[in-house]
Amino acid sequence: MGGGRGVKKCRYLADFRAIPIDCGGFMRVFSGHPRESAARARFLAAHPSPKETAVNKAELTAALAMRTRMSKADAGRAIEALFDDKGIIAGELKKGAKVQITGFGNFEARKRAARMGRNPKTGGVIQIKASIAPAFRAGKQLKMVVNKR
Repeated sequence: MGGGRGVKKCRYLADFRAIPIDCGGFMRVFSGHPRESAARARFLAAHPSPKETAVNKAELTAALAMRTRMSKADAGRAIEALFDDKGIIAGELKKGAKVQITGFGNFEARKRAARMGRNPKTGGVIQIKASIAPAFRAGKQLKMVVNKR
């Protein structure tokens, strides 16, 4: 099978799932392939590929579009409306509000006090200004899913 422009090679998945080699990046967002047997699913869960460390925005958009049966353009706009630097979550944090998504987690802006630090190049003492940092705390259900309980 040819590796078309922008298509990722997924030979490590093809070896265990008997699927075409050009599977695209969105495959790792989903837990399995329809033709995958239960034994193969257990094997893949016990032996994750080291290449599967992050899901990018395009893969998240493709997954949302498939799951909700909306167009990729609509899914992209939905993701940007939530997570963009001018999105809903960032806007609420900028106002000082907390964003609570039941079962998923909480986004909040935490105040960091001014403190003394060290310049790593010179070793000299420097003053670090007070700041506000965005933070995320995972909810109970998300923690249970990640810990496979």
